[in-house]
Amino acid sequence: MYAKTGNRQQKRFCQFKTSAYGIRAIAVTLITYYDKRKAKNGSKIDTPREIIERWAPAFENDVDAYASRIGRALCGTGTCERPADVVVDMHDYDQLRAVVEAIIRHENGVGPLKTANEWYDAATIDEALRMAGVRRAGKAAGPVPVTRETVAATGTAGVGISQLAEVAPDVMDAVTNAQDSLTSGQVGRIVVGLVLVGLAIFIAWSQVSKHKAGVL
Repeated sequence: MYAKTGNRQQKRFCQFKTSAYGIRAIAVTLITYYDKRKAKNGSKIDTPREIIERWAPAFENDVDAYASRIGRALCGTGTCERPADVVVDMHDYDQLRAVVEAIIRHENGVGPLKTANEWYDAATIDEALRMAGVRRAGKAAGPVPVTRETVAATGTAGVGISQLAEVAPDVMDAVTNAQDSLTSGQVGRIVVGLVLVGLAIFIAWSQVSKHKAGVL
């Protein structure tokens, strides 16, 4: 769309090569408001009303209705006493997503999809927010499950440590006395201990990796 300015035409809206880039622009603009701009009263722009007063000024929009829509989206299924004035964090993934999708729905009207914004699928919104630098908080990995492998690893580690503990005095004596070499029996016990500990560490690491990947 173009708007005439004197004898020239000035672009009012940008075109993006993909939907994700356009949605990313919304997210980046909202983050910039939150981080660098001030509301009319000089405070931080951190409520739907302050966002919309900057995003879609009153001479073009019904700020109250627009801000209330965003506030209700932020409240989810809960009830907000004053939805237009709830405080929002534009660096919080879920809150930013709610605002972005509410803006898309308000600006574009009824759409064909059964998503919050009714126009774009969840993957497109997620990609856009990721490109804007905001990601969903990762879930912490739960405790490693008890399996035959983890039990075996624990047992093997115990054996390996006991082997090393047993030969430690011999090693220390050898170093202290500056012996040129250890006896074959001492060397063998040290090697067995190290192998067992290494095997235990490998098995335990393997199980933890599988658990984090969701295999276990």
